[in-house]
Formats: sequence, structure tokens, C-alpha cells
Amino acid sequence: MNIQCVLANVGSVTHIFDESQRPVRSYSTKIVRLVFGGLIATQTVLFGLITSPPTVLTNADQIRNLTAEQAASSLPVKLTGVVVDESQPRERALILEDQTAAIYLSAVTNIFAPYHRNDLLNIKGITIAGQFAPCVLTSDVQKIGSAPTPAARSVTYQELITGALDAQFVEITGVVRQCWAPESDSDIWTIVLAANGGTVPVRISLPQDPGVQVDAEVQVQAVCLYQFNQKRQFLNPVLQVPRGVDVKIEKPQPTDPFRAPLQSSASLLEFTPKVPYGHRVHVRGIVTCFQSGSLVWIRDVTSGLRIQTRQQDHLIPGDEIDVLGFPSYGSSTPLLEDAIYRKRGTTPPPIALNLSDPSGAFDNQDNLVAIDAKLTEVHPTLDGVALTLEKSGKVFRAILKQPLDASTGLSLQPGSLVHVTGICTVIYDDSRPVMGVWQPQSFQLLLRSSADIGIIQPPPWWTGRHIIFLLGFLAMASFMASGVVVWLARQRLHEQALRRTMAEKEFAAILTERNRLAREIHDTLAQGLTATSVQLQLVEKNAEGASAKMIEHLNLSQQLIRSSLEEARNSIWNMRSQVLESNDLPGALNKLLKQMAADTELETKVEVTGRNRRLSPIIENNLLRIGQEAITNATKHAKAKHINIKLDFSEDKLSLQILDDGCGFDLARPRPKIGGFGVVGMRERAVELKSELYIRTAPDHGTEVNLCVPLSGE
Repeated sequence: MNIQCVLANVGSVTHIFDESQRPVRSYSTKIVRLVFGGLIATQTVLFGLITSPPTVLTNADQIRNLTAEQAASSLPVKLTGVVVDESQPRERALILEDQTAAIYLSAVTNIFAPYHRNDLLNIKGITIAGQFAPCVLTSDVQKIGSAPTPAARSVTYQELITGALDAQFVEITGVVRQCWAPESDSDIWTIVLAANGGTVPVRISLPQDPGVQVDAEVQVQAVCLYQFNQKRQFLNPVLQVPRGVDVKIEKPQPTDPFRAPLQSSASLLEFTPKVPYGHRVHVRGIVTCFQSGSLVWIRDVTSGLRIQTRQQDHLIPGDEIDVLGFPSYGSSTPLLEDAIYRKRGTTPPPIALNLSDPSGAFDNQDNLVAIDAKLTEVHPTLDGVALTLEKSGKVFRAILKQPLDASTGLSLQPGSLVHVTGICTVIYDDSRPVMGVWQPQSFQLLLRSSADIGIIQPPPWWTGRHIIFLLGFLAMASFMASGVVVWLARQRLHEQALRRTMAEKEFAAILTERNRLAREIHDTLAQGLTATSVQLQLVEKNAEGASAKMIEHLNLSQQLIRSSLEEARNSIWNMRSQVLESNDLPGALNKLLKQMAADTELETKVEVTGRNRRLSPIIENNLLRIGQEAITNATKHAKAKHINIKLDFSEDKLSLQILDDGCGFDLARPRPKIGGFGVVGMRERAVELKSELYIRTAPDHGTEVNLCVPLSGE
């Protein structure tokens, strides 16, 4: 949709209005003069989104400022800009830069096939969210000329890792850390550039520049792209040099890198007033340990040093080598990364530094050391064995990353005194100080082979295993001597369990009989009284012309029957515990509360903590009756508005608490009981449960009933 817009400058803010003079969007503005291959245009550059996006987006910065949701709404786009680079797939993707920023263009068809770097294009399309940053789905392209590539923006590594430079043409200077040849089906070779304390891969089109080698200082102009995940979160920056753009070599690799001045391993990462630029350093030492294609340890006249390398040339302990590598800044100890080495000769294998005190290991990181210690544990691992050792109260580990050589006849038994030789690795805790010394906490030894383990003294006969065997024999005799006592104790417990079972059965029989009587009363007396009451109501209804005296007698009869029926129902309730037959104790109390609160404004709550479980019928029945009396008193006599019941189940006791906000009463002079068994009955049931009942109340202060029932014998 084409909308004519008028730019109205008010101070430093530009307001855009549509045909009906409604504001579309407001920006801060800046007038710039553009030159594209002889074409001169004056353009108002819009900065700083203030309101909603305009109807048609006309520069890249507007698109970059959209949220993913806004970009996904297919806003129309009209852009004029110069092609900075081609992307993949080649015919369907370009990087276009206008006077404000660069933007990624994609297409459904191969409409970008005719266009190349430095072409000046008019494009039309719509915004899409993109997989990482907003971009343009292009529907129409028109070449209007050619123009030089805009100047690259000088950036730092810290700016690259913000994720804000997607598709931007940038410039960065650094030292080449690695060079990777192209794969068989690719025309792209890759370097890893170290700059400003970080590393970033750089993709460059063939042919490969022979001057771009490891340790050269180079300046790269490239499009910044990103590796990202499925949640639109960036992971790493990747720089892509446009085809035809050369990498500028500011300082080539030395002709013979190994002629660089030698440094000692102890001097690495030490203080120096000269700011290091990130080049390789040259060290020389004797090999103490070698892992092909990954790690080499050397020792020079000062200390040990660990080297990371991809070089596969075989080395053995005693080989003297020159090493070129990049110091790893920020690690706890010096380390050379991306290193290469050259063998100078062979000497006798180095002698391990013997440690009399384990604390001496803290000063020998990556050095070959030996120590005598007590073997406390042996742990098989996937590829070898791990030994736990102890000396002078300090515990450390020795790790062998290969199976034990059976030909050595080693018998690793806990309690042995052993002599171990290996590469020392100092271990630091996670709480690194903000500044100052980072103190080590422990260490471990990397064993090179089974020959690095020697048995000085086997474990004494009085090992833990033998002592346990002897103690087991003595314990057997003691067990047999105490067997009779244990059997008698179990017999007594069995008899107690039988008595408890009999009591439970007796109580269950009593409850069954009470339920039977309750059903009989309900089915006979209560039903008969109900029927009689109905008949009397019918008589009263049909007693037209009866005397007032007769009506009075009929009313009195109905009152007597209702009173008798209520007494019968109370007797049924007091005798029956069927509510506990279909519910546990919390469920029964909750059901009782709901019955009392029916058709009232009473608010109730039952809270259960701990492991809810069924208890013996005696305990559950008495607790239900105590709860019934407390709830009845709160609803009928105290006129409470809120009743809360709390049940706390623990392993050895059950706590019952009933709280109401009724009018309370004087505990020293309680009201006459109205039905039920009152406070006295509650205390009697508490005594039967071998517990004590606590009641806290006062006039106009509500009532709190607490009961703690022991369950140890339950």
C-alpha cells in the first residue's frame, strides 16, 4: 500500500504523517549526503524509534529495530542500497547496506542470481522474523547502478559477542591462531583470529593467501554473522570475508618462527610493563609425558609446562623439543595453546622430583613428581584406575588412563605403602578471589603407565578386612549367647501384639453392635416417630372446625415427637461411626464440618501435615468424638464464623488442633452441657488415649482445643 508521507522537522525530532494528517511514526533525524557511483542523493536518516513502525519501511535500521513479533507481521519494505556480500544459497540471499545499516535479504526464487557485490539495488519486499535477526523476504529487485562498498566499521571482539552486529560489514585486527584448509567440496578456507582477548573464526574464499599464516598480524574486513540456537539466542560470532576482499597482512609470520627469543616456562604470564599482543612464545624443554595429538608436558630449568597441540609427531620422555604456542590468559597456571613443536634431540628420561611433603605439589604444577603415600582406595574407571592416597593427613588421587599391565604383577590393596610418579595437576576451588593470590586446595597425579606405581610395603595382616573377620567371629558367639534373650523379648512382644489385636477385635465388635443398634433405632423408632409426626400434621391440616383446645394438644404432640426424634437421631449419631468406615480421620472431620456448615455462612478449613494414614479404630473413634463435640460447641453455642482444624501426623504422635472465633466461655465455669458429653467427656476420651487435652478460651476470645496423641504403640 502506497502512502504519501510528509516529513515535518520539529527541533531534532521528525514526525511522519499520512494523507489524513495522522502521525505514523516519530524519529530523531540527521541529513546525510549519499554518493552511489555518481548518483547523489540527500537522505534523511531516521534514528530512535519513538512510536509504532511506519507503514512502509525505507531503511535497514528501521527493520533492525523491529521485534521478532513486529517483523513477523510482514511489514512492507522499500530499500535502496549496495550489495556488500553474497550469502547462501547464492541465488536467494544477499547482504545489502544502505545509509543506515546492513540487512540480510532472502528470496523464495533465484532472483538474486544476476547481482553481485557493489551493485546498487532497489528492492521491495516484506519483513520476516528470520531465524536470529529481522530480515527481508524480497519480491522485486531492480539494479540502478553500481557503488563502492561502504566503509567497514572498526569493532572489537567484545562488540562482536554482543550479538548486535548481525549482517554488518566490520573491520577487526588480530593475530592468526589457526589456519584450516578447505574441505574437499568447499571453496572456503578458515582462519581463527585472536583479537582483544577472544577468538573468532573467519571464512575466506579461495584462493588461499600464502601470507596469511599462523602468528601473522592481519586486518580483516568481513560481514559479521552468528551461530545461534533454535531459541534465537546467539552462540558465537563468525566473520565472512566477501569474495574479492583481501585480508590485509600488517605483520607477516616470522620467516623462521623457532628463531624467536627463548622464554622459560616460569616467566609466562608474569608481570611485564610491555603489553603482549598475543603472539606465540618460544620455549624449550625435555618431554616428561606425551599424549599424541592432544597434550605434551615438558620441563625446562625452571618448572613444568603443559602444551596443547594437534601435531601428531611421536615423542617419548627424554626428547628435547622447541615449542611455539599461544599463552592461555585467565587460566590458573601457564598453558600453551595451538602449539607446534620441533624435536632437537634425545636425552636420558627426566628424573621425577621427589616430594617429602604433599604441600610441595602446589609449587610443581605440570611437573613430573614422585611421592610415597598410603593407598586407601582403588576405583576402577572406564579406561583405567583411580587411586586414593593419603600422606601427612592430606588426601590426593593418582589416575592411570589405561588398563593395568598384568605383566607387572601389581597387587593394589588398600593399606599398602606405594611409590607413585606422575604429572602434578594442582586443583583450585570454584571461589576464585576478585584479586590477589588464588590459593590451591588439592592436587592429583596423572600416571603415565603401570610402571609409575611401585609397592613399597604390602598392607599389614591387621587390615580392616581381617579385623572385621575376627570381630565377626566374636560377634557370632555374642549373638548366640544373646539369642535366648532376644527370643524371650520377641515372645513378649508377640504376646503384647496378640493382646492388642484382641482389644482391637473387641472394640470392633462393640462398634459393630453399636452400628447395628443405631440402624435398628433408625429403621424402627426413628421411622415410626417420623411417620407419626406426618400423621399428626395431616390431622392438624384436616381438623377444620376443631376446638382451640384440640389444636393446642396436636401442636404439643408434634413438639414432643420432634423432640423425641431429635433425641433418637442424636443417639444414632453417638452410636454410629460409619463415617469412619468410608473416610479416614481427616475426611470424617471434614465431612462433619460440611454438615454443620450447610446453609450457613460458617467458613471451615481442614489442614493435614505429615504422612496421613489410618490409625486404630479406638484412636480414630475417640478423636472423631472429641472433634464432634468441639465443632458442635463452636457452631451451636459459641456461634463461630470460622472453624479451622489442623492434623499433624508424625512418626510417633498425632496432634489435633481445633480453632474457632466464637464467643468462648469461662473454663472455670463452663455452660451446662446441651447434648453430647461436654468438656468432661472430651477429657475422659483424652485419658483413654493416654494423652492430655488442652483448652484455651475466654469470654469473647474464641476457643482453641489441642490434643497430642502418642502413636509409638499404635
